[in-house]
Amino acid sequence: MPGRKPGFSVSSEVMKLSFPSGIIPLLNGRKVYCSLSGGADSLALLLFLEAEREKARYTLEAVHFEHGFRGRASVADADFCRKICERRSIPLAVFHIDVPRKRMRGEGDEEAARRIRLEYWRKIVFNPEQSLVALGHHAGDRIENVLLRLFRGSNSTGLSSMRPVQKIGRITFIRPCLDNTRTDLEEFLRGQQILKWRNDATNRSTVYKRNLIRNRLLPEIRRAFPFAEAGILQSVRTLDEDAAFLEDAADQAYASLSALSAPEDWRALPPALLPRVLRRFLSDKAGCDIVPDSRLIERFRTTLACPDNGRRRLIPIAGQKDFRLAVRGDKVECVQRSARPPLPDAPWDIRKTNRLEFGSFALTAELVPPENLLFTTDKSTAYFDASMLDAPLTVGIWRAGDRMIPFGRKTPVLLKKLFSDAGAPPEWKRTLPLLRNSRGAILWAPFVRNSAFAPVTRDTKQAVKFLAVPLH
Repeated sequence: MPGRKPGFSVSSEVMKLSFPSGIIPLLNGRKVYCSLSGGADSLALLLFLEAEREKARYTLEAVHFEHGFRGRASVADADFCRKICERRSIPLAVFHIDVPRKRMRGEGDEEAARRIRLEYWRKIVFNPEQSLVALGHHAGDRIENVLLRLFRGSNSTGLSSMRPVQKIGRITFIRPCLDNTRTDLEEFLRGQQILKWRNDATNRSTVYKRNLIRNRLLPEIRRAFPFAEAGILQSVRTLDEDAAFLEDAADQAYASLSALSAPEDWRALPPALLPRVLRRFLSDKAGCDIVPDSRLIERFRTTLACPDNGRRRLIPIAGQKDFRLAVRGDKVECVQRSARPPLPDAPWDIRKTNRLEFGSFALTAELVPPENLLFTTDKSTAYFDASMLDAPLTVGIWRAGDRMIPFGRKTPVLLKKLFSDAGAPPEWKRTLPLLRNSRGAILWAPFVRNSAFAPVTRDTKQAVKFLAVPLH
């Protein structure tokens, strides 16, 4: 059929999706986490991934984020996703992330939701090198994204940021449906005899800028310029090629920065490379992905151009409480604020209280019969045989040299290595609550790994379910 875009074919009048070529080599032997909202795009993605998993030889698990925006409707979305996954025997992890409560000052709903979801993906994706996160973005999302980024003054990397394969930190995200329209995905669902999916009522609200573009601006553009969307998509593909060249050049420039990272080295960078090299520099030093905004870049350039006065000049980094950029006569640094004193250990007798707050986390303990256990890769929960837990337990932070025997292993592993394997941010060493037994052995590192101690077996009469929830 002429005029069809790459990425799918049509057979017997039923829409069929296919993986873009850049995704195919990544799939073999990996675990694919599918972000499932319950809408048409993510549901089509889930069914496509389910249909292809044996041929492409990957395992599949769905993840649903309940954002806490829409009350009962939001809960109903989660229930819909559960039923879909139960009928198809697809493991599903549901996370209640409560965006309104965790939104930072000056942060919009969409921005906060993206930030919090990424924080959770870092906790969910246990083995980033052997895992992929699949997102249901389609061609319409890509057009909306480039317009939003254009209005915000993004460079070519930002304008083409919604790519089929994208790595953020250690996590690889894939978007198999970027060459398909929403109409294509709905047609695919109807071909699978799926006629109902969830519709988010907030998608009609023009309070959100993306919806304003989708519901008002783009319909006007289509009427005036029928060819515009195809042209925008072609421009994005070209920008992606340009950005790839600049990103490679930034990798080389960062690798060649002197060990001192002297101001003259930064001043010598071409203007197109400085923001990209700065991103690598800050992310490498802070241990998490930091995208410098225009204010930080401009202030950094201005500071580099100022005569040296012998003092260290500190530049705040938006969204970062723990790190700042520092410039002095002979060196550019990413400095960490003074560390807070470590939290003291807290005894916890779960027979007397089922909830304990520790730093920025809350831990709960619940006795459950073994038949009610639902095992997923949700690392915010852990199960143990209640009869093998000796009281009192203790909750405390990481100590140098700490080891744990991970579930499925017989020998201890340095907790530092387990943190690294899980892609844990550096601050977890002083903030993450570790559950220990009365002899000090680590039972559980939330969002990282369970120990092999007190496993639930066929002989277990009663289990303890532990849950960790971030408070902020």
